[in-house]
Amino acid sequence: MIISIGYVLLLLFRSWSEKRRRNMFALAIKKGLGSKGNVFIQRLGTGQAESRAQDVVRSSLVRSTGPLTETTLMEGARNLVISSLHPMLIINLHEWTEYLHARDAEPADEDCITVLIEASRPGDAGKFLQHELSVASSYKVHLLTLGTMQAWHSGVPFGMVMRCSLDSLVTMAMAMNDDTLTMDEDLEVHSVMTIATEGKPSNLFSPEITVTDVPAPDEREKKTTEVLPDQRPMKDKVLASFITKHNDQISETWSNESLASASSVGRMDMLDMSERGSVDGEYAASFAESGAGERLSELDPTENVQAFSIEDNLKFSSVPKPPNVLVYTGKIDSVRKFEKARAVLQQCLCPERYVIYHLKHEDIETVPWIENTALLVLATKKKYTDSGSVFMDFFRSGGRIISFGCGFDADIVGQTLIHPESWITQLTYSIWSDVSLISGSYTYNVDDVKVDGCTVMPLGYDKEQRVSIVKVTVERKDVVGCAILSQVLLDKGAGDLGVTPEIFNTLKKSNPERFEIIMDLLTSLGMECTTQEHPVLTPAKLLAKSPEIKSSFMESIKDRLSSGILKFGGQSLHFTDEERIPVQENLLPVQTASEKPDTFNIDCYLDNLSTQSLGNMVFFVEVVPTTMTILDGLLFSVPDNVGLLAIARQQTSGKGRGGNSWLSPVGCAMFSLHVRVPLESPLGRAVSFLQHITALAVVNSVCGLPGYQDFDLRLKWPNDIYYGAQMKLGGIIVKSTIMDGLIHATIGCGFNVDNSNPTICINDLVDLTNQAQGRDLPRLTTEQLIGRTVSQIEALIDRFQREGMDSFRQQYYARWLHSNSVVRLQTDGDQEVTVRGLDEYGYLLVETSSGETISVQPDGNSFDMMKNLITLKHR
Repeated sequence: MIISIGYVLLLLFRSWSEKRRRNMFALAIKKGLGSKGNVFIQRLGTGQAESRAQDVVRSSLVRSTGPLTETTLMEGARNLVISSLHPMLIINLHEWTEYLHARDAEPADEDCITVLIEASRPGDAGKFLQHELSVASSYKVHLLTLGTMQAWHSGVPFGMVMRCSLDSLVTMAMAMNDDTLTMDEDLEVHSVMTIATEGKPSNLFSPEITVTDVPAPDEREKKTTEVLPDQRPMKDKVLASFITKHNDQISETWSNESLASASSVGRMDMLDMSERGSVDGEYAASFAESGAGERLSELDPTENVQAFSIEDNLKFSSVPKPPNVLVYTGKIDSVRKFEKARAVLQQCLCPERYVIYHLKHEDIETVPWIENTALLVLATKKKYTDSGSVFMDFFRSGGRIISFGCGFDADIVGQTLIHPESWITQLTYSIWSDVSLISGSYTYNVDDVKVDGCTVMPLGYDKEQRVSIVKVTVERKDVVGCAILSQVLLDKGAGDLGVTPEIFNTLKKSNPERFEIIMDLLTSLGMECTTQEHPVLTPAKLLAKSPEIKSSFMESIKDRLSSGILKFGGQSLHFTDEERIPVQENLLPVQTASEKPDTFNIDCYLDNLSTQSLGNMVFFVEVVPTTMTILDGLLFSVPDNVGLLAIARQQTSGKGRGGNSWLSPVGCAMFSLHVRVPLESPLGRAVSFLQHITALAVVNSVCGLPGYQDFDLRLKWPNDIYYGAQMKLGGIIVKSTIMDGLIHATIGCGFNVDNSNPTICINDLVDLTNQAQGRDLPRLTTEQLIGRTVSQIEALIDRFQREGMDSFRQQYYARWLHSNSVVRLQTDGDQEVTVRGLDEYGYLLVETSSGETISVQPDGNSFDMMKNLITLKHR
């Protein structure tokens, strides 16, 4: 009772305190309005910290009709000073832009107040974003809910004219003081003042355009699009037509306050026009990339525009926009080059911090991209005269640039021609030495500086000690521009040149170092690189080859379920029909009635599965720590006609032999498979052969396809899959237990299919073969190869059981790397031995110089077979 009374009293006190505080703000603002001057609400500590209102106004967007007189109305607020200024400040809207729906708004109430809101980019974008995300939505006050926006003005400061009530102005002031005012842009409001206006803002989309529905093909010649007197580009007319036609939809998802910001090339260049015929209205348009950097979607005028989703094509986030990274790839083949460069940058830059956009050549001088660009990436060799001056202005104004062999470099530092075409160099940079990479044609002359005030520092050298990477800084006023100029084409990998297989192998071996160097260079420019944070864990989806298989499986475990939960050791499973159950650390929801996953083509997997039972019951998980624990509690329950398989698109804590971490990125085929082997059978007596069977199955799944049989996929004993003798493609781990005369084995397997970086994958070999031999082999998918691998495992097990190990060993030896290899066996005598094959248990069989044979077991030794070394462990 006492607690309840105390709680009520506390609520009453808070309500009284908030009302008293609101009255205090309202009285100060009313006093200023009553003086027939301006009320000036200034936020402290955001660039104009502690300065008085007069000083701020001098650099503002308004003008005064005479000398300013200032009176402080309220100084007791934590983050604000509220003042009055005389005489009235006026803003001429002639050079301002009207908001999209300002003309359609209801007439303003006579008591409405006109205010000018000024904002700027935060000095510390990271801290600003962190604060925005830390404030609960229920406490945020959205600027756009407080009145009607009338006009906007880009630049510094960014200005907005709004009509609002006195009550809304008080709410705005209190939210500014409490740090809870938001506008869903990467902008921070630092001042609000009441103003008078004169003139009219211009309309971004001219109202004179007559908008009609898109004509049917047979009516197209009867209708034309009106040509504006100022010859406004066709794309502006198309966009205006699109906006007016879908006004009711767009008003929910898009307003030109987003266009007001220079934060997105995609938003400023909404449509990219290319005419197809006469000017009579026949045109084609495509949406430019959205804020998420999506591919272009074509808009065909012969189709109903309603078929295209506004939300899909105009993605404007409701959270503060991260700074932009712009990639310029020239004029020729620029889209393909951009996609390649973006793929590299996405591997390196922090995805939560930056959005990567394509800076098209035609946008360099027409789109205001400079102000909100964190980094400009130049990934084209050719220099165009109409781009160099803009890039130089960006550099001198404090911009950051990284250039990969671009002709722009010659405007800053002198160059010497070394090789007429791209070639292979050995780079030495920082802690990395002799890294084989693709190089441009020049090296830098650090003493030949073209720009006054620049400081040039050499960073990287080729094997002849010629400078191939430099860091250039220029200081101008209060800003410092910084550029990394690199004649090493770090944005290009082994598949980007017409190279021999030998050079391809050399470049691929250097690929991890290439990405490490890129990240180090980006970090030196002040960019935040990815920290490989774990993605959010997701539920599993239960997928079966047939409804009968799923029914048989669910029937077999029903007596073990308690409220749908099967408890077992470290990983319990919650079988449910619900779609939205959170994943817990040791409790994985399994959705039994879910639709097919978007990121795993179950039909493709089943089309490539030709087993009797193996792999016909699939647990698919988008993100999981490891698949190796999912099946643990089910092994002894399921009937013989059910073959359990767990597949992950991404693992966060994959494990290899000896507890080693197993890198599991998207594009890697990752699965755990349940296999039953009778203890009293050929394979049951030599169960360690299971890892060799699985490794061979992976190789056969690829090389058994027509056209892929010559891929140089190899087996490294005891459990690795290699490309040649150069690079690892995958690995296997097997754990097993015995129950009722059966060995229940869980085979964990992972191999690279479509994750080219940072090492190598099977589709790299597809591309290399097509390029070297002029072929057109299709790229392979994880679903296809997992299905084929599981089928091969069952076929190889059956053959092993029928024909014995000798038949299998011959198949295995045809693909392994070690026949007759001489290795050093580190015993007391440190003797050399020759590898002869596998013994009857699947262990390595070696022969000494005296003819003695020794079996070397994987659990008792340390192996570096690529260095011909076996170390016996003493127990």
